[in-house]
Amino acid sequence: MVEEYRVDLSALQQVITRLNTLVDTMDGVGTTAEYKTELPEGYLGQRFAEEAGLRNAHGKMKREIADMVTELKSMIADAGKKTRTVHDDYDAREQEVRQSMR
Repeated sequence: MVEEYRVDLSALQQVITRLNTLVDTMDGVGTTAEYKTELPEGYLGQRFAEEAGLRNAHGKMKREIADMVTELKSMIADAGKKTRTVHDDYDAREQEVRQSMR
């Protein structure tokens, strides 16, 4: 008995759409992390030794988060691209099989 395997192209398309949406969302997250979390000098108070250290630590963490968001966005975009390639390859093969059966 021959088993039949079928790929649900619409499910792959949904994955691609969701990944692309997630990449777009990451743009907003990256912008927020980069530009909306600033600690200006004096914001935490003045004339105490730890103020500069706290601001520097905050700046370092902010850069690390921005780098993580960039890396995550790249990974998600790559997964979307690879999923698109798989989708297109399966679709092309399905079209070839249909053509050969005519």
